Amino acid sequence: MFAWDGLVLLLALLDAALLPRPAAFFVTRSFLDSPQLGQATHVELSVVMQADSLIDLRLTDDLHTALVASPGTQRVQVYPRDPAVSVMTIYPRERGDFAMRRVYLRYRGVMKLVERWAAAEPVEANGEAQRVRVFPALEESRENTNFYLLRARQIEMQKRRLRMRGVGRDFESLRDYQQGDELRNVSWTATARRNKLVSRQYTVERSQQVWIVLDAGRLSRTAFELKRGGVESFSETEAERTAAHLLSVTQLDQATQAAAMLAQVIQGSGDKFAMMAYGRQIQQLLPPGAGPTHLRMLIDQLSRTRSERSEGDHLSAMARLKTLQRRRGLIIWVTELTDSAGRPEIVAAAAELVRRHLVVLVLLKHPELDELAARTPKTRAEMFHAAAAQEMIERRKETVAQLERQGVLIVETTAAEVGVNAISKYLEVKAKGML
Repeated sequence: MFAWDGLVLLLALLDAALLPRPAAFFVTRSFLDSPQLGQATHVELSVVMQADSLIDLRLTDDLHTALVASPGTQRVQVYPRDPAVSVMTIYPRERGDFAMRRVYLRYRGVMKLVERWAAAEPVEANGEAQRVRVFPALEESRENTNFYLLRARQIEMQKRRLRMRGVGRDFESLRDYQQGDELRNVSWTATARRNKLVSRQYTVERSQQVWIVLDAGRLSRTAFELKRGGVESFSETEAERTAAHLLSVTQLDQATQAAAMLAQVIQGSGDKFAMMAYGRQIQQLLPPGAGPTHLRMLIDQLSRTRSERSEGDHLSAMARLKTLQRRRGLIIWVTELTDSAGRPEIVAAAAELVRRHLVVLVLLKHPELDELAARTPKTRAEMFHAAAAQEMIERRKETVAQLERQGVLIVETTAAEVGVNAISKYLEVKAKGML
């Protein structure tokens, strides 16, 4: 028996000696897709071994919890100096920038008597720690966005046909002065050259400026479950398969997705888009612009926008917006009405902006509040809950009516449909020439 034990120990030592050292493994991690919230993202791990062995390797990628709930283990065969590739599909659960963690390796010798553990930390090409940015969900809404882009181009073509000279403030040409022309339109330099009165001729502004304003205050943290497509689930029970198709998102997640969709439609309409996200302070700010680079900058800023625990400072955001946008423009403000006995700050902010700008207030609502108010109470507690819900709904209606009387355009929508409804209102404003 001692001889047998000694033989096994000798074989184990030999098996361990033949195992490649951890330094012989070179691991790289690549994202084959741009990570988007709730969308399938493929992560590739490539392992190159600088040793003359055949290894059965188990890889565990300890990704950030915002990308995957728990690490997954995959098994690959590694040949000498030949890359072994493993691809894993994940569904990111949060937006933002996240630091990548280590990749853990487990491999055994030829005789399977010894197992060695190692860890690798993939880095960027410049040697820095690897990081990844999760963007708002854009792929899921691409079909709707393409439809609205087509509609926006149709509206723009109609506007070009109906565009009239003599109105607006975009310079078009010079002509001889005519009776009734305003003195402010007289070009005194051209008049001096020609020795007769010459007037400037203007045309309707071809490019309007549209601001997308996002409230990232306390109420934007409200979470709900959203059904997502493209998820393969092989669970045994129906409940597990249903849970695999549900994604927990916040109102701000949906608002950022709506902002990205809206920016693409605005750009397709020939207008310039800008964005401001705020809580107690201004979080993100993008001045008016257009083009693919400007759109990329918008999506990057939306990815870094985070919900705050305190109420957003609407009046401070309004003051900053008035300073940044002095010319009349369109402001699409995505927020939620707080339930308060006094006058909400958002009402005062919108009333101040509507003096110069066209303001569209996109108000997020909760369908479950209407259901609670309409439910027939069976107990005393249910009666109080239904009465409170009815009172909240009545106060909300009064506030909305007050905003409409002041000239603010109102869009009431759920968080799941905020993008579609906001775009529809923008196209309605464009079609009617309200701006």
